[in-house]
Amino acid sequence: MSGSTVQEESGQSPIDREDRDSINTFACAALPVRNRGVLRLRLIKNVRLETRIELYRGSGTGSGQFAIEELPNYVNRDEDLIRHDIPLLKRAAELPAFDCYSLRRAVRSSGIDVGTTEVLSLSDEKKRELAGHMRNLTRPLVRHVFGEGELDITDPSSLRDIMQMADKAAAREKLQRMSEALETDLDGLPELLEDYGDAFLSLGYYRSYLNLIVPRVKELHDWIEEAISRGSFRKGDPATKRMKQVSSAFDRIVKSVVQRFGEFDRRAVFDWESLTLDEFAEARGQILAHQATMAEVLCGITVKVFEWRSRFAKPNVGIQQRVDFVLSDLQPGLDHLLKVESSAPRF
Repeated sequence: MSGSTVQEESGQSPIDREDRDSINTFACAALPVRNRGVLRLRLIKNVRLETRIELYRGSGTGSGQFAIEELPNYVNRDEDLIRHDIPLLKRAAELPAFDCYSLRRAVRSSGIDVGTTEVLSLSDEKKRELAGHMRNLTRPLVRHVFGEGELDITDPSSLRDIMQMADKAAAREKLQRMSEALETDLDGLPELLEDYGDAFLSLGYYRSYLNLIVPRVKELHDWIEEAISRGSFRKGDPATKRMKQVSSAFDRIVKSVVQRFGEFDRRAVFDWESLTLDEFAEARGQILAHQATMAEVLCGITVKVFEWRSRFAKPNVGIQQRVDFVLSDLQPGLDHLLKVESSAPRF
């Protein structure tokens, strides 16, 4: 790979929707990098939970990855690359996940600059995909204000539409009471609801990844068990013990995340008639408190599961290949994910 060079292009590279909405990839063009050759590259979290720069990806070629320090081997080496871009990319690489919510926290807490603010939110297409999760919040709200729930609000910013459409006296009165309960006024209420709606949407975003990986973790568990049962292992072979530990770790992590979502679903049901600011703020605070650990754990499990699915799409794979993959690729980083999940707050 050292002989390959990224061609430079003039102008800012567009940010792919996949990178904008992904939990494990991040377009370098989203950062204020100065070397044009870097603009076409992306940061990724790989199966070993390492952050690498991805040079290319293809169904037949796999993923070409290299360390950030190796950038001068692939793009034009200049002062901006060495003194500005590489340190900036290293700071971004420290993020535990690359979703927009993790990036927002980094902007606030670590001072990471972004080249465009659009990367701090999900794309409109992704918001529409997550519409079902938003309806759990917006339908009861619309029903409370208007007496019916036919308005379909899929974007947190669209919660403002509820306020603007509330021209009937009864609806305005309900909104006025809600404003008083949340210790704001009618002008400040839309922003307050939009802020909570955005936090609620983040929960839907993470839940969508959980829904994808739950059945695949079950398949992975069966795949590992089959390798153990079919393999010619000596009694007490440490490889079988480690493989069982890997399978158990996946199960424990996923079950714990499922429990977290279940706890929130049971507790965060608003009675809009008697809602108080404390209840509202507590629910939002709980979501924000869980974002970092959910992002890191779901990012790690996602990349491992989907790398397994990609690499072993064909059913007839040798037992030794399975053992090597489990121990060299699936196991690294799992202990860390277990620690992160065990340290997560409870709803």
